[in-house]
Amino acid sequence: MNTKNTIPNDLGKLLENAKSAAIQAGNYLNDNKDLHKDIFSEEGKDIKLEIDRNTEKLIYKQLKDTNISFLGEEYGLKNKSRDGLLWVVDPLDGTSNYFRGIDQCCVSIALLQNELPLLGVVYNFNSNDVYYASKGKGAYLNDRKIKVSSISEKSSASLTTGFPTSQKAEDTLDFLGNLSEWKKIRMFGSAALSCAYVASGKCDMYLEKGIYLWDIAAGICLVEEAGGKVSREFMKNDQYIIEMSNGIL
Repeated sequence: MNTKNTIPNDLGKLLENAKSAAIQAGNYLNDNKDLHKDIFSEEGKDIKLEIDRNTEKLIYKQLKDTNISFLGEEYGLKNKSRDGLLWVVDPLDGTSNYFRGIDQCCVSIALLQNELPLLGVVYNFNSNDVYYASKGKGAYLNDRKIKVSSISEKSSASLTTGFPTSQKAEDTLDFLGNLSEWKKIRMFGSAALSCAYVASGKCDMYLEKGIYLWDIAAGICLVEEAGGKVSREFMKNDQYIIEMSNGIL
C-alpha cells in the first residue's frame, strides 16, 4: 500500500460522485420508508433490513466506475485499491430509527486514503439536507458553508452520544455521572448525523464507544473541515472510541 498521501487531482469529481450516489440512495430509502420493511437479521440490540443491503448495492453500482476499493457495512470489502483509496459506506445509518419511522437516519459515504478522510457526505433524506466536505475545501450544508460552535464551557454545551450497552453496572454509572456536566444531552441514534450536527454547530461534542468506521468516516472529514477536532481510538472487533468536538471543549 502507498503510505504517502497525495490528494487525487479528481477529488472534486469524486465528491460529486459521492453526493450523487448518496442522494440517489436517500431518494430510494425515502420512497420506501412507509412500505413494509423486511428484516434481514436481528441479533442482540442490532437490526438489519433488506433495504440496507439493497441500498448498498445501489451505492456500489454508482461508485464502482471510480475503480476505488469499496467497504460497505453490509457486504464488506470490494474492488482493488487505487493509491490507497477506499470508499467507506454506511447505506443506512440509524436503521432502527428508519424501521420505526423516526426521521433521524441518513446515508453516509466517505473517501479515505490510508485511513485518512479525504471527503465525506452525510445525506439526511428525511429533511433533504446534504452535509459534505473535502480535504482543504471546508464543510457545507446544502451549499452553505458551516463551522463548529464557539461554546467553551460544558455547562453551556450540548453533548450527543449513544447509551453504552455494557453489562457492567459501574461503567454505566460512570457514564451517567459524566452527563451532569453538560447543559443538554442528545441521543439521536445515528452516529453520522451526530457528527454532522457537531460540524454544523448544532451540537458541541459527540462521544461514543464501540462505533464502527463506516458510522463515522464521513463525519470525521466534516468535523475537521468545519474547524473541529477528532480523536479516535481503536478498541477491538473493528470498533472505535470516538470523540468529536468544536476543538475548544
